[in-house]
Amino acid sequence: MTCMRHCPTQAIRVRGGKAVISEDLCVDCGTCISVCPSGAIVPITDPVEGISHFKCKVVVPSPVLYSQFESSVHPYIIHLAFKELGFDEVVDVSASSAALARALVKYMKTYRGRLPLISSHCPSMLRLIQVKYPDLVELVVPLDVPREVTAREIRKKLPAKLGLKPEDIGITYIAPCPAKIVSIKQPAEKARSWFDGVVSIDDVYSVLLPHIVTIKETFDQSQVPKGFSFNAGWATLGGITRAVDMENWLAVSGLDHVMKIFDDIENSRLRKVDFVEAMACMLGCIGGTFNVENPYVARTNSIKQRGKYEERIKIDDKDIDRKLKEGYYFLENPILPRPTKYFDTDLETSIKRMKERDRVYQKLRQIDCGCCGAPTCMAFAEDFVRGEVELTDCIFLAQKGKEG
Repeated sequence: MTCMRHCPTQAIRVRGGKAVISEDLCVDCGTCISVCPSGAIVPITDPVEGISHFKCKVVVPSPVLYSQFESSVHPYIIHLAFKELGFDEVVDVSASSAALARALVKYMKTYRGRLPLISSHCPSMLRLIQVKYPDLVELVVPLDVPREVTAREIRKKLPAKLGLKPEDIGITYIAPCPAKIVSIKQPAEKARSWFDGVVSIDDVYSVLLPHIVTIKETFDQSQVPKGFSFNAGWATLGGITRAVDMENWLAVSGLDHVMKIFDDIENSRLRKVDFVEAMACMLGCIGGTFNVENPYVARTNSIKQRGKYEERIKIDDKDIDRKLKEGYYFLENPILPRPTKYFDTDLETSIKRMKERDRVYQKLRQIDCGCCGAPTCMAFAEDFVRGEVELTDCIFLAQKGKEG
């Protein structure tokens, strides 16, 4: 029952001795994957060679990938290792991150609605808001994320450069967490992702490492081409707010901490903050489920890498203004509450269910033992109202019935 107890949205039940995940409530955070002692929950990712049939193979690594290696490994060495694996192009998200940071500043200057705004960078946070905080969807910044903007730029520019058709180019993302995999395979805010495949960091790490070790032995920094850019700031908590250089901001990570902040926003207790950068994983993406390095070691690596290799990327303000006006950086569809079986659109039915749930809850011991297969007594009461369990599934009520 470890996964059931740790799930932040109570999306897991244990029925017939097996854990069952409700897709309606799951926010793809990967907590269940990281805590399961049996490794019973396995994410679906693509194999590294999954896009070998494309004429041109492009890889877009998450900035987190660089932090999985010690700071003496130049980011360009990782690019060279990808090419030895068979990729034709390696494209960093640095330029898109810098452009979106500037776009966010410009958007907030013209925004006149309710505050604080909430970052759209973490897919798990979007799902969490859609499922548990539907009143906050209007606060989510409607800007797309660096990885998707990067893939769109590749799709736009590379075919003409290489003389290929867009469908001849396969783009793969290297992801640090399940949420980003789901956001590519089953995007909620657009018809389809700009990526053709997605591979987890832990899957690609083992095949990259031997090439990196070999390349590093003879690598000279003079091999780095002009125009090479590296920026890993958005991988760690506070990276977005640091990039936009705003004043009244708050950065929070870890689902338990995030939910406390979201509770404060719902209850109007966070009045002096204009922007909240919220990440599901502790320390940000650097704490993702699919990373191989200890997140604190990775954070140290990232800080040292930024100090050694990061250069400020020049931004064309006129280009940003034009693209904002054209809607280029905005999400295709608005963030909307996610309809679930746990809520009913019929107000009268919902009120009846809530009253019945409260009545059943009062009958329970309210100790959240989990023996019924639900994470809490309130969750068990909700399951009963939906007709998914019997009252006798509670061991205490079953025992009371026998004694009665």
